[in-house]
Amino acid sequence: MERFVAIGEIVNTVGLRGEVKLYPLIDFWGDLLGSDFMVWDDGSPAPVVRHRPAGSCEALTLEGVGDRNAAERFVGRKLGFLRESYAAPDFPKPAGGLPFRWVGRPVVTTGGDAVGTVTEVRFTGGGFMLVIEVTGQPGSEPGAGPGSEILVPAVDPILRPEDDLEGDLVIDPPEGLLDVQSK
Repeated sequence: MERFVAIGEIVNTVGLRGEVKLYPLIDFWGDLLGSDFMVWDDGSPAPVVRHRPAGSCEALTLEGVGDRNAAERFVGRKLGFLRESYAAPDFPKPAGGLPFRWVGRPVVTTGGDAVGTVTEVRFTGGGFMLVIEVTGQPGSEPGAGPGSEILVPAVDPILRPEDDLEGDLVIDPPEGLLDVQSK
């Protein structure tokens, strides 16, 4: 389902009372759990009654699931939200937004030069990095030509703040950022 944005995957059951263990993915945001926006990877509602930290994961109690056998049928499923829900005024999102909205979008510099397209977002511990497949830049060094990848930190002031789902992403890279990666 291309409208589905995964925030985590059910990797196991927890205990005998039907809890499941959710492994967080890059778009995980705890405030989404228990919201009316939660759906399974097939688009069906995913009512989370309670959640609590469980190591690097979250233990979830799902509505209508009261024992381990019932919980086991959810292992391997992904939990998330529908892309169009993100624009709802009451959608719970962090101040900087969620990274899913950058993937597939064209990237240009503040000067209007095309850089490429975001193919992936990685979390590096200190923040998000945009993986950009280069489509060509005037004056770029050899090795930074079409088909190569560059990494650009998704931080203000490099990535201009925005919370849209479409259109160009505008970056203001410090001098040399795009050249350094080509060598």
